[in-house]
Amino acid sequence: MLKQFIVYRTDRTDGKAEEIRKATRPLHAEYMKQFHDRVHFGGPMQNKDGVSIGGMMVIDAHDEAEVWEMINNDPFEKAELSSKIEVYQFRWQTKRPATLPPL
Repeated sequence: MLKQFIVYRTDRTDGKAEEIRKATRPLHAEYMKQFHDRVHFGGPMQNKDGVSIGGMMVIDAHDEAEVWEMINNDPFEKAELSSKIEVYQFRWQTKRPATLPPL
């Protein structure tokens, strides 16, 4: 049975993140298409000026190892965009999609 996981990542802070993101965004977008039916929502996190500083998503996976495999093969991460990545299993309760099994 699939479980939900939150992936929370913050960009590196050495001034290279914007350049890396710009260069790899098309590859990242193409890569993520294969997970379209498993990603509930996701996107960039932005600072008060609207500049991307990381990303977050909720994704279905069998286990945390499967999530890390997806992350490690992402062009963003192959290009070392993130300074920190956290993965947490998520128990969707509020506004739970009808497509998920009951709690």
